[in-house]
Amino acid sequence: MRLAGLTLLGAITCAFAGSILADQKAPTITINPSIFRDRVYACWLGKSIGGTLGGPTEGQQGTHNFTFFDPVPTGQIANDDLDLQLVWLKALEERGPFINARTLGEYWLSFVPVDWNEYGVGKANMRDGIPPPLSGQFRNAKWRDSNGSWIRSEIWACVAPGWPALAARYAFEDACVDHGVAEGTYAEMFTASLESAAFVESDRDKLLDIALSYVPADSGLAKAVRVARQAKAQGLDLMAAREAVVKASEPTGWFMAPRNVGFVVLGWLYGDGDFGRSICDAVNCGDDTDCTGATLGSLMGILVGTKGIPDNWRKPVGDTITNVAIGGFQPPKTLSELADRTVHMAPIVLAARGADVRLLSDAPSAVGAEAAGLVDAVTAKELWARSAYRITYDLIWAKATLDMLGDPEIVEDAARPLKLIVENSTPQPLDVTVTWRTPEGVTAEPAKQVLHLPPAGGGSQEAAVMLRTGQARVAILHGSAELVASGRLTVGVVPFTLVRRLTVDKRDLALASLGAKATSDSELPREAGCTVKAIDGVLAAPDDFEGKRWHSALTPHPHWIAVELPKPSTLGRVILNFADPLGHPVDFTGAVSADGKTWQTVFEERDYADSRGYEKTFAPVEASHFRLTVSRSASPVYVDAAQVGEIELLPK
Repeated sequence: MRLAGLTLLGAITCAFAGSILADQKAPTITINPSIFRDRVYACWLGKSIGGTLGGPTEGQQGTHNFTFFDPVPTGQIANDDLDLQLVWLKALEERGPFINARTLGEYWLSFVPVDWNEYGVGKANMRDGIPPPLSGQFRNAKWRDSNGSWIRSEIWACVAPGWPALAARYAFEDACVDHGVAEGTYAEMFTASLESAAFVESDRDKLLDIALSYVPADSGLAKAVRVARQAKAQGLDLMAAREAVVKASEPTGWFMAPRNVGFVVLGWLYGDGDFGRSICDAVNCGDDTDCTGATLGSLMGILVGTKGIPDNWRKPVGDTITNVAIGGFQPPKTLSELADRTVHMAPIVLAARGADVRLLSDAPSAVGAEAAGLVDAVTAKELWARSAYRITYDLIWAKATLDMLGDPEIVEDAARPLKLIVENSTPQPLDVTVTWRTPEGVTAEPAKQVLHLPPAGGGSQEAAVMLRTGQARVAILHGSAELVASGRLTVGVVPFTLVRRLTVDKRDLALASLGAKATSDSELPREAGCTVKAIDGVLAAPDDFEGKRWHSALTPHPHWIAVELPKPSTLGRVILNFADPLGHPVDFTGAVSADGKTWQTVFEERDYADSRGYEKTFAPVEASHFRLTVSRSASPVYVDAAQVGEIELLPK
């Protein structure tokens, strides 16, 4: 089948009627169960083949010259791209079609043990009590534009075939958990809507137009896709087209979504409808090759079915699924089982979400589709308008939206505003008392407010509050807004979490600006001169630490860093602010000295687990020197590294 052709040989007959989510009417879809199942199986099979092809070269920045597997595998290479979707299938089966980002977040914490890149950031934020989409936005500048979300979009397309707006909506809920509202999320909206539409439309240009309609036109993702299409239209060869995509995606760069989705599109454009050539072209562009190969393989599978995937590509990977990124439950063991369970969920999802779906064994196998019916500008704009800083809770009698008004941080002695937006869901007016519950050391002004809500449809009311915190060095602060409506049974609780933005204590004696000096046993060559960073008064953040820390050379432990005060002083408290949370000190010792020769140990820690920092109070001692010795760090990769962001020495 020519992918740019005007007919679709396949499974689904559809008649589209306007905006599918604006008026809650979905396309009427008649699905031939056997042919639909074949397309879904081909999707998962293509995913497995493409991921296995690109797996050995994942992350390499150069180009490749694949024409087939090299080496030829004896089974599927395990891939998180597929693994994570087994968790989402579990969530759909157990929680139903109305799952949202918070549901998926709980499944992340329960069934995804790995902490790779954005996965780890999102999970760490959720463990701290920061919910999606803020979990994917906060402390995630390095990874929120990356590839971890669009690589797991097929499940949403397969349970919403021919309904790209619903697939895009699911994709947003999924991606925002670890990508917030950024390029990574737009990328999954693009791939999910593309794959969903591919069940009912075969024209390549129409499909790209449909998918682009679900992402902001000014996004880096949209620009990379447009440039890929322009390169093909201009007659450039594949490698020249690749360079055009690389240049267009420079603002986000390597290992990020715009560039790699651009490579997927290039593989599709230059593969001329041939399954093997297409995935090889995508992988040959380099970068995140397991992801580009897997995603294009799944799209091709939807379009061509199992008959379009040659046996020589199928046999090396087989039907068995191997896992690498999930645990704690029994996932599907084979692609066949995965396809059967996916196909079972599709009509359940579509029916629950308002689709008019029929499963007919005698449905025609050749159909046409109007692309205009697959574009829903209302839904797209609603998704684009979502804020990473707003979290909505359904209280049954009302909807309450917590607006964090920025990153969830609070600074000592500074006012920190929050806003609660409440909208009545009942036909009667309601009087609602909002009480702000804050942790010890945090004050709320006003602590209590009364909102007078008009009946449903009459607009919302806001409760604004100012929070302040003192000098307590508690890193994570948990509070809530309690909502009580007169005459209603349910008490609403809207939780919030604030991260105390730590600043150097005003009494810190170990500041270079006060004349303190720092020395160390070694420095990482690419961060030469970094020892003084440990006493410069600038605290590193978990997602922004390079150039703001001392980092030892990668020679065997132990490593040490020492501070000499400008004059002898009374010391009774040490605060260590760590840098990279994946490489914090685990075994370490602190000692003080009056002359830099004779040392007195003031603390010794083994198996220390807090990645943020360390604080120790001890009997006051007169000293002019402090030395931290690190004998083991948390990083399983850079086992001989030691690092610390800032050392603070205080009288007490």
